[in-house]
Amino acid sequence: CINATFSCSIMKKLLIIFIFISCNFSVFAQEEMKYTPESEDLPNWVQLMYAENPDEGAVIKAYREFYKKNKLIKNKHTQYYKRWVRNLSRISNPIKNRSTSKSSNQWECIGPWDFDKDAASRSYAPGAAHVYTVEQSVSNPNVLYAGSATAGAWKTTDKGLNWELITQDIDVGSVYAIEIDFSDPDIIYISKSEEVLKSVDGGVTWASVGDTTFTNYDHSVKDIKLKPTNNQDLFIASNYGLFRSLDGGTIFSKIMSGNFQEIEFHPNSTDTMYFVKQVGDSTLFYRSDDGGNNLINFTNGWPKPSSSDEQKRTEIAVSPAAPNKIVALATGSANGGSGLYGIYISYDKGENWIFQCCGPHPAGIPDTTNINMMGWQPTGLDDGGQYYYDLALAV
Repeated sequence: CINATFSCSIMKKLLIIFIFISCNFSVFAQEEMKYTPESEDLPNWVQLMYAENPDEGAVIKAYREFYKKNKLIKNKHTQYYKRWVRNLSRISNPIKNRSTSKSSNQWECIGPWDFDKDAASRSYAPGAAHVYTVEQSVSNPNVLYAGSATAGAWKTTDKGLNWELITQDIDVGSVYAIEIDFSDPDIIYISKSEEVLKSVDGGVTWASVGDTTFTNYDHSVKDIKLKPTNNQDLFIASNYGLFRSLDGGTIFSKIMSGNFQEIEFHPNSTDTMYFVKQVGDSTLFYRSDDGGNNLINFTNGWPKPSSSDEQKRTEIAVSPAAPNKIVALATGSANGGSGLYGIYISYDKGENWIFQCCGPHPAGIPDTTNINMMGWQPTGLDDGGQYYYDLALAV
């Protein structure tokens, strides 16, 4: 123990607390996607923030000056600013002239630097973390794994009553995607900044998956899926393409290049697979009828933004109750509004799509008949929202 006046048990508790709040502060959360400025009348701070290689100090100063004179109303740009500042605080170098403890027991701050009161910027919620994903084991429903924006991966063996941090000994901050082997809850895959990790002992030890060709990419992984009938057949949706391994992650082949966001299996046929890929300001839907070997792009009724609009994110979901039905949650901006671009439904495995919700056309100005489900207000009458950052869909 450091000092005889403290008991060993108390010091252990203190160390656990310090480890918890300071782990994994050096990496970004989800790779942030800038919104496309749709108006030349945007405040100066917004234009500065979206500029190439923005001056952090100038942006923060302009933001503060603007809201000294204007009422702060939440919108997609203020939310982007909040996350942008949070990420800055996580990668800021520590200030050398740090205050020391006034007691005889000297403590040194090891991070996150966000707690430094002398810092130029800091997180809006120090010590807190968003949860990106939660997955439940098929073979043991008591076991769940969760991935967070800044605090690594977590595990529960009692359906969520108690959680254990399973990445505290490795450099993992953001965990966006998790996949659990359907035959063994101890075999898991998680996304990590620039790579994918695998554990075969429930998170006690970890190893990076993939051959040299695969690991040479600086991946941003959005989805990981195992074929439901073959726990060696692994698919990964990355910003560098759609990848597949037939040996549980040892060697990968690239099925298609591009920025892939989603992977789903048909509920009754593991040979039928669905994929979403982002291309520029739009997303594309693909289907495979041969287990991922060949992909077909279906466009009839799928979101197609005009040159002045955008639709960069789509989540899809399926259900055994209607196996050929696919629901798509599309987000973006069009027709003078942003947030929810539309809910689209296909009843024939993605060959044809129908715009289902919420108004007469994609996006648009929110009102009582065209609610924006991506907004912050429960009424759905506000514009914008974190529609590229926080998005989930289940059927």
